[in-house]
Amino acid sequence: MDVARASVALPGSVSEVREFGVPPAGPDTGWLRVTASGICGTDVSLYARGLPAPTVLGHHVVGRIAEVGEEAAARWGVQPGDRVALEEYLPCGNCRECARGRYRLCPDTDLWGGGRRIGTVPAAELPSLHGGNSQFTFLPPNAVLHRLPPELPEDLAAWVLPYANAIDWTTGAGRMRDGENVVVLGPGYHGLAVAAAALAQGAARVVVTGLARDAARLGYAAALGAATVIAGGGDSAGEKDNSNKQIGGALAGEPADLVVDTTGADGGVLGPAAELLGHGGRLILTTPKNPARVPFDTAAMTRRNLTVSAVRGRAPEAIARAINSLADGSSRLERVPTIEVPLEETGDMLSRLAAGTGPESPHVVVRPSADAPISPARTDKEEASC
Repeated sequence: MDVARASVALPGSVSEVREFGVPPAGPDTGWLRVTASGICGTDVSLYARGLPAPTVLGHHVVGRIAEVGEEAAARWGVQPGDRVALEEYLPCGNCRECARGRYRLCPDTDLWGGGRRIGTVPAAELPSLHGGNSQFTFLPPNAVLHRLPPELPEDLAAWVLPYANAIDWTTGAGRMRDGENVVVLGPGYHGLAVAAAALAQGAARVVVTGLARDAARLGYAAALGAATVIAGGGDSAGEKDNSNKQIGGALAGEPADLVVDTTGADGGVLGPAAELLGHGGRLILTTPKNPARVPFDTAAMTRRNLTVSAVRGRAPEAIARAINSLADGSSRLERVPTIEVPLEETGDMLSRLAAGTGPESPHVVVRPSADAPISPARTDKEEASC
């Protein structure tokens, strides 16, 4: 474990594979041998904008403990060889939010406030390997780990964090109850995870919407058990968009209890989304819009007692629920193909995803020891959901 290879994202939206030294773990630190590093919309956005300094990206990380100091092993409850999911958060452990168990909201790990996270720390900061797109990832004292059971298949382990997000957004912020109707806007990485979470948690009906170019992804949603609607078109040429009418049909004429928006920056989807909700309905926003200020019909919200909530990441308890659901098969996410890429092709895949020419399946995983071919391209642009 003297040297590790990593895909390093460089300023200018380019990347290269470099080798870095791997020093021994200290008493309060460790090293993770990475088996999977999922690519999500945040990675793509950071890469497309251009990193200010060389950085090893990757924050949906799964692997096995390669080395761990005595103090760290006691704190994390792990030993070498244990398989774990690594959260992206690097909280201080002392602030008001950390004391409440809400370490994802700690100012020290707030990505929008200049905080530090796995996959965003520059490579110039030793020991350089702070992201998942590497054969080994450094585990600092404030890393947050979750042990994975042996019965969890390796291909599903990379779903732990996005699926935990989805569980938190549906049953946490979304307050979904058994027998409710759920509409998911967007069949991307998190959109499919939300559909899977809603179905696994007892939703009566789940409808996933997408554009015509999303046919394959809507097919994956159908394989999970959701109904699907192609948004943006009418019943005939020249007819106005009747997506809500189609969604209502898929819900058997009933209103939605929960709508989860996992689409991109277009704020125009939110008005029609709110119209789908019945009395006491909830609308969950998972991505910021551009422009950020979006008008809402407050009269309709008041009359129908609607709630609009925004979400970031996931609560810790959602991780355990995600692991259990993935391990017992109730997530059904094995029905969504996994696209694997080696380190040498990570930068190219990030560029393709940013340009909208990525693979049909949104579940793209970097395998640092793999020698996998790049998947066939999509021919249209997709929206990132993170």
